[in-house]
Amino acid sequence: MKIDITREPPTDIFRDRRKYILISIVLLSLVVCGVLMMVYGIVSEMPQNDTLERAAQALLFAPAVIFVYFGGKLRAYIKLNPVQKKELAELCQKHAEISAYCGLVAKEGREPILAEYDACQDWAEDVGHKLQQAEKTKKR
Repeated sequence: MKIDITREPPTDIFRDRRKYILISIVLLSLVVCGVLMMVYGIVSEMPQNDTLERAAQALLFAPAVIFVYFGGKLRAYIKLNPVQKKELAELCQKHAEISAYCGLVAKEGREPILAEYDACQDWAEDVGHKLQQAEKTKKR
């Protein structure tokens, strides 16, 4: 999710969250089915069956790999922990742009999410890097 803190916060920021949650639930259900098939193969008295083994492995590993991708997408919607809230408050004190963005988020009646926190940190680091480059250029 791309967030530009120099503009207004997106009003539909949670638009895709439900879709990612549903996809994650389906993928985790497939993983559980794969685990259950493995348990059945171990517990049952039937002879070793390569088809059952391959199907169980496919149901276990393929959705798990895809889940990692969608899990990363869902991670952007996590609420901030107290340490991150404190760091964001410090960034708001140092940078007027970040403070203005957080004020706009508060006007919407919500708290910043992890994606916005990361965008604020990236913006502050970028500004700091640009200032260092400008100082090096002036010294020459």
